[in-house]
Amino acid sequence: MDNFKVQNVINMLKHGLKQDGWNVKEHVKLAGGFADLVAEKDNLSFVIEAKGEDKGGFYTTEMNFQMGLGQIMSRMTDKSKKYAIAIPATPDFFKVLQKYKSNFAFKELGLYLFVANSDNSCLVVPPADVASFAEQNCS
Repeated sequence: MDNFKVQNVINMLKHGLKQDGWNVKEHVKLAGGFADLVAEKDNLSFVIEAKGEDKGGFYTTEMNFQMGLGQIMSRMTDKSKKYAIAIPATPDFFKVLQKYKSNFAFKELGLYLFVANSDNSCLVVPPADVASFAEQNCS
């Protein structure tokens, strides 16, 4: 669990995105608050809110995820940017995502899901695919 604290998730994402050629900045001030990460490449710009695990187990994981959704929505002030919530690939976060397998919010909001893996790789799930990702990978 310690490997998936929020700062470790941020570090994993930074490493994975930089390896893929992204310019990554941490703790960036925006109109709606601070973003954990902003990643830019090929005229694309992602604003990313990262969440991690703590000692509270599933229920605090769920609370952290929902808080992250609210945080990233408050930063959605520039239509030229893409927005994402980032989570670690852990059983508790995947259990939380099960609740979103029939949900259309990610698609309607254009909200991406970044999944940080312990090998520093990062899976990017487009908004239209979040529900099917939750259905296929989190059951």
